[in-house]
Amino acid sequence: MKITHVRSRSALLHDRLDAHFFTSPGVAAGEQVALLEASGTEVVPLGAIATVWDPARFARAYAAPVEDGVPYLRPYDVFDFIPMPKDRLSRERNSDVERLIPTAGTILQTCSGRNLGPVAYADSCIAQFALSHDMIRINIDDVRTRFYVLAYLKTPTGQALIRRGKSGSVIDHVTTGDISAVPIAFIGDQWREKVSDLVEASTEAANCARSNMLALFNEIDSMSPVDELESSGFRHWVHNSRDLAGRLDAAFHHPAVEGARRAALSNQSVRCGDIAQAILPVRYKRYYVSGTNGRPILSGRQLLQLDPVNLRRVADRSFKEASKYELEEGMTIFGAVGRSEGRQGSASLVTRDRSGWLASNDVMRLVPRAGVSPGAVWLAIAARQTRMQINALSFGSVIDHLNPWDVEEIRVPQISEDLAKRAESTWELFARSRELMDEAVRMVESHLSRGAADQEIPAQRAI
Repeated sequence: MKITHVRSRSALLHDRLDAHFFTSPGVAAGEQVALLEASGTEVVPLGAIATVWDPARFARAYAAPVEDGVPYLRPYDVFDFIPMPKDRLSRERNSDVERLIPTAGTILQTCSGRNLGPVAYADSCIAQFALSHDMIRINIDDVRTRFYVLAYLKTPTGQALIRRGKSGSVIDHVTTGDISAVPIAFIGDQWREKVSDLVEASTEAANCARSNMLALFNEIDSMSPVDELESSGFRHWVHNSRDLAGRLDAAFHHPAVEGARRAALSNQSVRCGDIAQAILPVRYKRYYVSGTNGRPILSGRQLLQLDPVNLRRVADRSFKEASKYELEEGMTIFGAVGRSEGRQGSASLVTRDRSGWLASNDVMRLVPRAGVSPGAVWLAIAARQTRMQINALSFGSVIDHLNPWDVEEIRVPQISEDLAKRAESTWELFARSRELMDEAVRMVESHLSRGAADQEIPAQRAI
């Protein structure tokens, strides 16, 4: 049973008293903030302290290979550990394309789609890319207020307030007007400063981790480079039938993939199976649960995200042996099912904050062999040459799949201990960033919930 309290003023304002309306998360969150305001807490609409805007809709003109362009991120790419552009927008054929690039410090609000609501922060990495009109920009001049608002919008209360104004018969949407109207409740000055400090440290850690990771990618690429001509794409090529090696699919024999294999066949490479065991669990019957019940379970796309979007929880009764689906700190994981031209094969390292979580049967696990550093396995798999080989192993008429024994046979770069330690330190920064942000969000939500619960509610009525 869901129970809430409603002020008579709210019932008169909405001209209704039905339980379905007042127990909905958005309305309940609005009532919670209204109680805080009635008790003397400062509450202002977001539009009063921020500039909330979105670019005009536009027909995307993508840049040709040799054309001047701006790297373009799709809305949910901004949540990845390392946002990678899928396309480039033509500077010449997209009017005012520079306006699509957010300035560092902009809060980015998703405004369309099934998972509407998540909020991101444009650091120096994301501020290099163009974003579409599907991301609302929130600009706040005062840095301390900006960090507080970022944590506030990430709370369950903030997310409910964002979603309460959604509209659309097929695809959910919110507008700049909806976001501008979101009420921001300011908790006590001392606590607000603490939240701002936590969020600032979190964003700095994530930004530093991204810079370090890009530097690692550049170093590993230089160890066994793939000719740019080979990686630029081919419409057709000639291949000798004697070299088909049991595979007739074109992707396996693409010249860029052949170049990656040649680059990997050197004195500085090893067989993947010699440094890690590849594991892919069998399918299971899913029993999803709500709230804080069950355990969080990652999909192939979520394992690439610093803050997993729409993270779900599953009951242990879904599995015959739940331990086979558990993630352990130090594992390298990547999506083994999905589009080979998409995010399949993009790897992440399991850090302490996700140890004990579950991952679906679509996620490949690589467990380091004895004496092998987790950072060495991850960096060897994350290398561009390895990713190209992994994607070429895909099979399936509709959905691309990978076999663990095929992955163990590929050649991967041999990673020095220094590079491995740097990789692990980088992932430690990401884990620290998430922990700091989670602490800030919990602190804000705790004050919002406790403050509302402590208030006397005149003329209240239970539903």
